[in-house]
Amino acid sequence: MKEQIAHLMNALNISEEEAKQMIADDEAIDHGADLFPLTAEQEKASKQARGTGTRAYTFTKRERKADNDKRELVNLLMYALEFCEIPHEISNITKTNPERQIDFVYNDRNFRIVLSAPRTPSE
Repeated sequence: MKEQIAHLMNALNISEEEAKQMIADDEAIDHGADLFPLTAEQEKASKQARGTGTRAYTFTKRERKADNDKRELVNLLMYALEFCEIPHEISNITKTNPERQIDFVYNDRNFRIVLSAPRTPSE
């Protein structure tokens, strides 16, 4: 405590009594005391300065551009699954997403093909 008082006296060029009072005031403020109450006018100005102004944000969904390359690849995969000649039948072929996903049944098991096009560092 004495070190803190000496430090405050040195740093702020104040007396020992002022340093003790400052420490006591800091302690009171830390515990919720209001040592410097604002006038009604100051409180109003403070509230206005702290206000952010409420404005409602309206979200607009971004329209995605069609990726024709991915659509063409999904269509080619669909065609290959529909007309391939393999010993077991592929059934229930469904294009879940025209640019991304195909679901189908093979040997009584459900399968899904998902097409992704990772971005390259240059994009």
